[in-house]
Amino acid sequence: METILEKHKRIWEEKKILRVVYSKWYSKIFSDLNETTSKTVELGAGSGNFKEFKPNVISADIDPHVWLDMVFDAHRMPFSNETIGNIVMIDVLHHLSNPVKFLLEAGRVLEKGGKLIMLEPYPSPFSLQVYKRFHPEPFIMDEDYFDKVDIESKNPWDSNQAIPYLIFFKDYEKFLRLFQHQFRVIKRQKLSFILYPASGGFENKSLIPDFLIPIFQGIEWLLKPFRSLLAFRCYLVLEKV
Repeated sequence: METILEKHKRIWEEKKILRVVYSKWYSKIFSDLNETTSKTVELGAGSGNFKEFKPNVISADIDPHVWLDMVFDAHRMPFSNETIGNIVMIDVLHHLSNPVKFLLEAGRVLEKGGKLIMLEPYPSPFSLQVYKRFHPEPFIMDEDYFDKVDIESKNPWDSNQAIPYLIFFKDYEKFLRLFQHQFRVIKRQKLSFILYPASGGFENKSLIPDFLIPIFQGIEWLLKPFRSLLAFRCYLVLEKV
């Protein structure tokens, strides 16, 4: 039977619009990477798409697959202190059982000036309604992850899509107080208004034919002033101080 990651790998190869969306996101990530000779690690590398664009990245996930370089739990990374130049995570933070403990661990392994770059769901007034109707993963808004102590044992595919919003927007002051000596927040952006939802992601069919992709890219650009109302994604860049 086809696993979730094998399914995602097949869909990636079949859907042009998905590759267009993610290629732009990857370019954004590349421009923000810390220029260093130290390692760049992608956590939650999934079906390995990012490595196609940056072959020297260390691709890691919690479940083994032939295209991954390492297998480990992001809460307990097998790296020495201050030895990693960049950590890249795409749709990973909201799957972690204890995201605050992970952030502490990321602060441990990143070198000074190292970057933690994350792309995550964002619940704008518009996108939240779409997510709730068409996406199986929940938004649980009443959690306080700064009060968590232990790392729970859970299925890695279980998630709370609200985690990035709770930590970096709703409870942002708590984050700043706890991590002021570890991280400086470089970017906290809202993005992706129409092209990504039109792609259907990895779970649903594309809503538009490929020839309309350039038109929807233009609409995406025009909608930027309304990002707080429409955004489906947030883009977060943290620098180790």
